Amino acid sequence: MGAEHDCREFSRVDTPVRVEIDRPGQPLFRAVAHDVSMNGLRVNSSELFDADVRCDVKMILGDDANEGESVVIEAHGCAVRSDGSCVAIHFDDLELEGYEHLKRLIMHHAEEIDRIEREFDEHIGLHRKNG
Repeated sequence: MGAEHDCREFSRVDTPVRVEIDRPGQPLFRAVAHDVSMNGLRVNSSELFDADVRCDVKMILGDDANEGESVVIEAHGCAVRSDGSCVAIHFDDLELEGYEHLKRLIMHHAEEIDRIEREFDEHIGLHRKNG
């Protein structure tokens, strides 16, 4: 992870999250993301996404058996990488309620809580303070 990880604005956590990615003119893409951060996610997929395609993302927290009790986090963003093995989505907008749920998810699964708290302190929502 080295230098690439250090350049990220938000740390990523490895936790399974069901996702639905809606792209214009394409069937709904369903997968499980394991690499999630406050401003994006990555899913393993052999499906190729068009570069910079805009998409709406739903992250569904909870198991299939308790659909009614699931929490849905809605985000908007674009595909920033699609190489035949994975798809990476960068968020540029996150619903307020979803922001709080995602923040709790990240905190719960983070290995370095202090680092995560510093990242939140350095940002207002998804954007860096004074930047």
